Formats: sequence, structure tokens, C-alpha cells
Amino acid sequence: MVGSEQVVEKIPSKTPKWIEVPFAEKGKRLLFKGEASSVHDSALGLRQAKANAIQNMVEAIRIKARSEFSEAVRGVNTSEQALGQYLDSVVAWTTDNIEVSGIQPQSEYREKLLVRTPGGVEYRYNCFVRLAILEEDYMYARQGAVDQALAVFQDEEARRLALEAKEKLER
Repeated sequence: MVGSEQVVEKIPSKTPKWIEVPFAEKGKRLLFKGEASSVHDSALGLRQAKANAIQNMVEAIRIKARSEFSEAVRGVNTSEQALGQYLDSVVAWTTDNIEVSGIQPQSEYREKLLVRTPGGVEYRYNCFVRLAILEEDYMYARQGAVDQALAVFQDEEARRLALEAKEKLER
């Protein structure tokens, strides 16, 4: 039937469980999955999957940083404007300063697909990549974000907020 796909090869031969999990924390590592579906070239698909994993990494770290910083400033008596300025600054700085050189490839998985077309058959690939970053690299970037926020805040209330958050995060 035209448009149908069939997996004809898996590399490695067993489908890993991690392809279903976009983000995980394992030991002292943060793990991220990327994927590229139905691509014509497996090497290109793996590069696209890696780029997707990095994009997922930045987004997950952004969410994690915002959550941690929000928790650190919970209950602090400050204006919404100062809080927003602080959170936006530290989250942006954290994600901008995660060392790309600290990204470690963990795993790859590819599926070769036979796709039925009106003209016959084509082969395509589903590609998956799993990358890791050490939690200490994240913590280093997070600490740098707090220090950077302290250095640039002109608003005294925002500076006070940053100092209180820094104390909580260092505990």
C-alpha cells in the first residue's frame, strides 16, 4: 500500500528504552534525547537528531533553572517586576553559558524504513541520539548566573532578591 512504512533494519538490533524518554537525570548526569524522523540520509539524520537533542537540552535546563530559582525566591517579599527581572536574567544567563564542550554523546539508534511510494520504494531513516551533560556543568552555569545577575542589577530590590536566592541555592 502506497505510503506504508516498514522497519527493515535496526542499529543496534534492539530498540532501546531511552528513545521514549526526552529527559532524564541519572546519577550526576542530565540526559537528553533528540530525534529526526523519516530522513533520506542516516548521517544527516543523526546530525539533525543531535541538534534536536541540544535544543531539548537547552529547553529542559531553562525549565529546571526557572523552577530552582523560583523555589529559591519563594516567600521573599519583593515586587513582581523585580522577581520577573531576576528570573529572566538568571535563566537566560544559565542556558547561554552551559558549556557545549561539556556535552557528551551517550547513545545512537537508527531504524531503516522501507517506504512504499507511487514510483516503487524508498529507504528512509528514523534517527535517535542521547546526549549527556554533567550536573556539575549545570551547577557551574547556575552559580555564574546568580553572580552575573548580582553584577548587573541596578534595582536595589532585585539585588537583594538575588543575594537571598544565592544564599538558599548554596545550602
